[in-house]
Amino acid sequence: MAWLAAVLLCVNLVGCGGGSDTAAVSQQSAAASVQPGSAGGIAAPVANGSADQSVKAAVALAAPDPGLLLLLVPDGIDDQDPGIMAWEDAAREVGVRMAPITDSQFLSLGTSGALAYAGLVLPDQIHTVATDQLVAAVHDYTNAGGSTFLTFDFAALTRRADGPLVYPIPKSRLSDLAGVDYVLYDKYLDRTVGLGPVTAMRTTMRELLVPPGKSEPFSTAGPVALPTAPGGTITVGPTTITVGPPSVGNKDRLQVGPAGAIDVASQVPLLRAAGVGPGQALYLPVSPGDPGGVHGFDPQQYQIQPMASSSQLRSPNRLKELKAQVGFGQAVRAAAPNEASRFVAAASTKAIGVFGGGSGGAADGGAVVRTGLGDNGPDVLQAYHGYALGFLIYPSYVTEGSYAGTVLATSPQFGLVAGVKSYGAGRVLFVNLPLTYLKGRTDALPMHGFLQYFVKHLLGGAQLSSMPNGVPGMMFNWHLDSMEAQQPTLQLETAGIFNAGPMSIHITAGPDTVVPGDGLGFDLNNNPTMQAFLRRMDAKGHSIGSHGGWDHDYYGLNANETNSATFLPFLVLNRLAVDNAVGHPTRDYSAPEGNNPHWAMDWLAQQGVVSAYFGGHTGLGVTRDYRDGILNTPTLWVVPVTPMGLYATFEEFQDFNVPKADVINWYLDLVDFDLTHDTARMVYAHPPGASEWIDVVQTLEAYVRSKGASKFSWYTMPRLADFMAKRNEVQWSEQSLANGVTQFTASHPISLKELVWRLPKARYLRPTAVSGGSVADGGTVWLVKAGANARTLTFRASSSTTWAPF
Repeated sequence: MAWLAAVLLCVNLVGCGGGSDTAAVSQQSAAASVQPGSAGGIAAPVANGSADQSVKAAVALAAPDPGLLLLLVPDGIDDQDPGIMAWEDAAREVGVRMAPITDSQFLSLGTSGALAYAGLVLPDQIHTVATDQLVAAVHDYTNAGGSTFLTFDFAALTRRADGPLVYPIPKSRLSDLAGVDYVLYDKYLDRTVGLGPVTAMRTTMRELLVPPGKSEPFSTAGPVALPTAPGGTITVGPTTITVGPPSVGNKDRLQVGPAGAIDVASQVPLLRAAGVGPGQALYLPVSPGDPGGVHGFDPQQYQIQPMASSSQLRSPNRLKELKAQVGFGQAVRAAAPNEASRFVAAASTKAIGVFGGGSGGAADGGAVVRTGLGDNGPDVLQAYHGYALGFLIYPSYVTEGSYAGTVLATSPQFGLVAGVKSYGAGRVLFVNLPLTYLKGRTDALPMHGFLQYFVKHLLGGAQLSSMPNGVPGMMFNWHLDSMEAQQPTLQLETAGIFNAGPMSIHITAGPDTVVPGDGLGFDLNNNPTMQAFLRRMDAKGHSIGSHGGWDHDYYGLNANETNSATFLPFLVLNRLAVDNAVGHPTRDYSAPEGNNPHWAMDWLAQQGVVSAYFGGHTGLGVTRDYRDGILNTPTLWVVPVTPMGLYATFEEFQDFNVPKADVINWYLDLVDFDLTHDTARMVYAHPPGASEWIDVVQTLEAYVRSKGASKFSWYTMPRLADFMAKRNEVQWSEQSLANGVTQFTASHPISLKELVWRLPKARYLRPTAVSGGSVADGGTVWLVKAGANARTLTFRASSSTTWAPF
């Protein structure tokens, strides 16, 4: 799969076809008819949800546990609600535990009872309506020393005495906890929620689990010259954008910003595609049925854009750009807010250790410093970025006022996006993003990243490593699209590239590539050379799998949700050919053009496939298949690609003149990132482009070897999918004993082998009384490793007297 710089054309923006740019929403209007998942989000708000409904028996609160996070949900909600499942899954993947607690349960616990747990998460989407009593209880809990994670539209609405749901006037009742004024509906009406880029310093991005390449430098320079006529074009980096036509009345309401003001739109291709000009901003109209306006813009479209194959890229008429259709739903253009908060994002002061996590040279895991390059250069402001799309845009409430805490992330136009501050004896992480909605629409990275930040910096909590034996690493996924790749693949083998690994190697097996009958495919069933290659790779321990559907480009460009009868046979033929070549069923998969219809994923899961390349959730490690607001195919784990800015594969780097030194630096930064954050990210390549830059792959492999096998490993996609599935069956708990000692207890129905708990040294002294495992020094953490034959593990850890949260 390969994407190219997007040419963003017609944008389906409100007003794009001549309608009004703004549409005032009455506070007294009836709730919009939004049902859970109807617009693609998780657990869309239900108009009649309130805290006085009966508690559903399915939501059962666990015993007091100082490591358990509480997710505050409305009474009457089912614990299988997709939003609850999304948060619980995110917590498991981050390596902590979370349980829902209803309003009534939280009120019954009281402040002292709630403080017996690790912290309180106030989710978006799930709990948009709250009583004044509940809001007061949240204040009391935090003021008394609780750690609170407040997100987006939690408690954005209240029920008026005569029945309707309304926005509190003049601002959210939790503004003092957040540290800024937000949910300012009484003032901004249909401009309450903006849609724009999210920026943070690079060091903070990494602490939010954003890998190198998933965020890119964001300029705060003055404005650049922009076209004003409809149909004009502007080039932002390698991306050419066609400016959409203005809407009726647009010129009467839009204002040009003052001279020297930051022109955000000129840096953000998606905003320029929406026709946003100087002094303008994009907004999402809100209503009581959608208090954050998020259902007006669908981020899931990021992962379903048409993509280019390596054959398209490397053809004599090399493709230089790809036209992408981006729909902006209900978004509207209007003047940028003049009174929104303006903050400077702070560099991270909580980064743990240097990249690589070691104390010395490469042999013990320390990074080789590449002065001035990539993540080893000066700290700079960056923004979340998308493969082929440029800077991504996210909904956030317009905020006003100063902020007394540490600014983590900002919106250049709308104010504070994330920050940490004290409130009484407690602490608040405020995240002004719809994390639940984003995870359900194939962008889970913000939820996972901010949850990790909360656990690591506010709680200092113990975490279950997501890596086997606690050894981080990298996944390399090779896509063999067509016969054009055969000689380059053999060339890579001769150069010893496949002696490293293990890696995931996927092949499209049919006789054709672009259209049926063209004869450009591998024709694996009649190709003894490639059959022998796959068997050699399988014997080396690489994971062999299908690269989709028999005819690479034809399947990738034409398969969709409605034509499974036509294209399912393509999947069947491809898998049979690959299975026959290696002599056993395969368990690994990647889709041509990144095209993964639901029926295809369902069929793969039924066949025992456990891992699949995925174009969504980019920048994450192995994760679950959340799409359309729900968890799909729970047994089939998806493996998101990690991009380098607009690109991800060698053909793109070469065709778009990305300097080789920058590509090398990015690969090495990813290794360092994975080491530092105890994770593994996936990169992918096609042999034709890789064979032209063999030295780049050799440099990456040498750098990995320099870390040592005990510190860093190559992983296949199914290896980590299997491990994550096993990890999900672990049960563990914490119990507070006397004198600041915590008792940890863990079990697994079969074996705890390869499972490792990470306890930060800043919070805990060296664990003692270990039964069923051992303790090792992991640099900034203690590593408690379960024994190879253990089914249970217990240990104790005393709190450090010097521990202080963020």
